[in-house]
Amino acid sequence: MLLKHILKTVYWTSRIAGALARRAGMLMATRMHRATLGSVGAGTRFQSGVRFAQPSVVSVGSDCYFWRGCNASSEGTAGPLIIDDGVQINQDVHLDTTGGLTLGAGVLISEGVVIYTHDHGLDPRAVPQLLPKTIAPNVWIGMRAVIMPQCRKIGPGAVIGAGAVVVSDVPAGAIVAGNPARILKQKEHLAEVAA
Repeated sequence: MLLKHILKTVYWTSRIAGALARRAGMLMATRMHRATLGSVGAGTRFQSGVRFAQPSVVSVGSDCYFWRGCNASSEGTAGPLIIDDGVQINQDVHLDTTGGLTLGAGVLISEGVVIYTHDHGLDPRAVPQLLPKTIAPNVWIGMRAVIMPQCRKIGPGAVIGAGAVVVSDVPAGAIVAGNPARILKQKEHLAEVAA
């Protein structure tokens, strides 16, 4: 009985210590990003382990949340990374900002997503072709989806299925999945926006 009580105490003590350490890491990371990014809105928080290759060209709105392992990088000089209010970027997301990337208000990006904004064609040593990308408000990108450079715009309210490989523009309210991604369904209340 004593051993059970000791183990229970150790378990809860370690859980509380871990939570406090994560909270302290988030406070420090948030302060660091507020000091280094181009601009950060009120209420935006960063877990530790979030990285921006060229922070001066990053603008983040209010009430955004960045999970650990989020990485925004560029091949050469970065285009702007503009993130509107209420965006959530989950863990281990890679954002290529070479060509410039804009995320609209309320965008949700699930873990492991990769978004590209440049292309080399068939020669990996060629100068990158810059392909700016806009992801409109209220888009949900499912886990481990890949948004290829040829997709230049994802319309408002679109849903990208888990594991999808998106190679062309996605209209407003479309639900897409597969490799290559294709439209499976259209949200009825957004059908008029897509037309």
